[in-house]
Amino acid sequence: MIRLEVRLFNSLARYAENGNPLPLTLPEGSTIGDALRHLAVPEGEIFLLTLNGHNVMRGFGPGSGIETERALREGDVLSFSGPVPFSRGYGSPVI
Repeated sequence: MIRLEVRLFNSLARYAENGNPLPLTLPEGSTIGDALRHLAVPEGEIFLLTLNGHNVMRGFGPGSGIETERALREGDVLSFSGPVPFSRGYGSPVI
């Protein structure tokens, strides 16, 4: 088994308890796709996904695809973000 940490930001924070990082334990040899299925976060709501701070999206924004086949290792950190809300002061998205 491998232990990971999952962080959920912006609109995806509602999938976490109290906004805290989620521990996740998966079988050895699991992939990002396995983690997505386990977490049940709809892929269409994911704007950005990083693995240990590195982008694992095939493009930019929802629907661009995720590198679901990428293998996970002990101690990895998966960070998910929904779309960033509009900047209140300037009226433009912060990306």
